Formats: sequence, C-alpha cells, structure tokens
Amino acid sequence: MALFFTRCAPFALTLILALGGCVAGDTQTRRVEAIPSVADRLESDVRVLSERYAQRSANNRDQLNDSGIWIGQRFASMGYAVDTEPVPTAVGPKGFNVIAEIAGTLHPEQIVVIGAHYDTELHTPGADDNASGVAVMLELAARFARNPQARTIRWIAYTNEEGSNSAGGAMGSYTNATNSKAKNEQIVAMLSLEMLGYFSDEPGSQRYPFPAEMANQLGMDLPTVGNYIGVVGRLVDRPLLEQVSSAMSGAGTIPVTQAAIPPLVTAIYRSDHANYWLRGYPAAMITDTSEYRNPHYHRSTDTADTLDYVRMSAAADALEAAARSLAND
Repeated sequence: MALFFTRCAPFALTLILALGGCVAGDTQTRRVEAIPSVADRLESDVRVLSERYAQRSANNRDQLNDSGIWIGQRFASMGYAVDTEPVPTAVGPKGFNVIAEIAGTLHPEQIVVIGAHYDTELHTPGADDNASGVAVMLELAARFARNPQARTIRWIAYTNEEGSNSAGGAMGSYTNATNSKAKNEQIVAMLSLEMLGYFSDEPGSQRYPFPAEMANQLGMDLPTVGNYIGVVGRLVDRPLLEQVSSAMSGAGTIPVTQAAIPPLVTAIYRSDHANYWLRGYPAAMITDTSEYRNPHYHRSTDTADTLDYVRMSAAADALEAAARSLAND
C-alpha cells in the first residue's frame, strides 16, 4: 500500500472532497491502491469462476452460460470484439464458446489458437479443472490485447469439455475445430490450457498414465516431483512440442517437461486439443497433469485455496513466451 502527500488547490476543493480528498488543512495523505500482482489477478479470476459460478455444469446450464458471459465481459474490458459460437447440447439451453482475437500484422490468415474450457464436472467447483486454465488464458489475452503479432492469436473459452456436459451434445472444441475446418481456416498451432494451478514439491508426487519402462524406451527422463508444467502431445506433434517447451523453458520462470507420447496412451486425448488433432491441426496440451498430480481432481475439494498462484503466474510468463514464438515464427 503506497502513500503520498499532495497540496490541495482551492478551486478544486469541492471535487477533491467529493472524491475523499483533503481535510483539516491544505495537505493530505491519499491512499493509492497497489497494482494487483499477476498472482492476485489469477486468484481473483479463479475465485470468480469456482465460487460465484461453482455449479457451471450440465446440472446448471444457466449458471454455466452465465460464466461464459462473464468471460466475454472480461475479454471486452480488454478491448476485444467478442463473439459467441453456439454449441449443441443434449437438453435445455444451448451452450456456447466465447471467442476473441487479435489480428496478425503480417499473416492474419495464419491463426494460433489458445483455449481453455470453462465448464466443470458435475458437483465440483473446478478451481484447477479448469478455472486455472481460463484465468491464465485471460491473463495472456490482456497482455496481447494491444500488442498484435505477425500471426493472428485467437482466444477461445470452450463449453462442454467434461463428459457429463457434452453427453448427447457436443464438446465446444469439437464444434470450433469442425467449423474452422469447414471454413478452411489455417490454424498453425493450438494450445489447450488444461489445469495449470496445482504444484507439489513432495518426492513421488508426480505419476504418469504409463509405466516408467515406456518413458525409458521413448528416451524421456520424466520427473517424479510435481513442480513443473507439462507440454504434451503425440509423437507426430514433436516439432510443436519442442518449439513450445523451448520457448517456455527459455523464459526461465518455471520448470517445463515435454512429453511426446504414442497415441495408444489414450489419456493424452482427454482435452480440447484432441478435437483439433481429429481435424488435422497441430495441437498440444499445456497442463499440470491433472489427476496424475492433483488429488482433488473431479472432487468437491477442487477449490481455489488448493492452488499455487505464484507458480501459476510463472506459468503465465512462460506461456507468453510460447505465444510470441508461435505467433511470429
């Protein structure tokens, strides 16, 4: 909290008093609010989504849609033109994706998509899954809002990622990837921000959906401590994974682990990036590895208080470097 002193000009006295200014003399102490840190901003957005909109799932489609409206308002406050993309649902009100973009200066037809789903599994507040991903996406969108790159960057908040919400309808990312393909859009890379807030320094806190022997055969030396961000994709996505992980590591803010995994490990398909794979677009998942680290995954205990916002802010800094690399390569 910063303090400073100033002298009141007589002709401005009425206005200053109305604004809580000078009293008892011609000098005053005025309170200046500290600029929120990145960690503070991330925590604020996570708390809005996981507390104000704690039931944003198929059980409460109205609240899920209200949380999408809030995300759109956040984009608009940054100066973006905001679009919504209807997504079919099994019953009740339709779902929608929320889209904002900043056009590229040299190659606007080439698009980098950075997205995160905003729905939750039933009966969970979804702080890590996936308010954390949305919060980091909003932080990045704010940083690029008035800073166009060579390529277009498109931000997408997806509905219906969770199985309970898309059953009988469609995943928001499936709808978007399908529409992009139908329009013959040139998506050069897609990053799915999928759970970015849970970290642990405990030995053995990191597990994997495949045996250590497979990792050794693939030449991967994977950490057993859950204090890093993973860049995950298929073997064929290795060039994208290397570019993203190299840029993130180069930022020097957080450890980054790259994992190019055979498609027989079906866990790598469990987020929005997979729908872009199905449409022939290069994509990767950026993640804290969900249930392979976070014991609160898909539980009512997935709350804002369990997340590490300092390391989330470090992940945001690293992802900014990755976004710049992809948008200018």
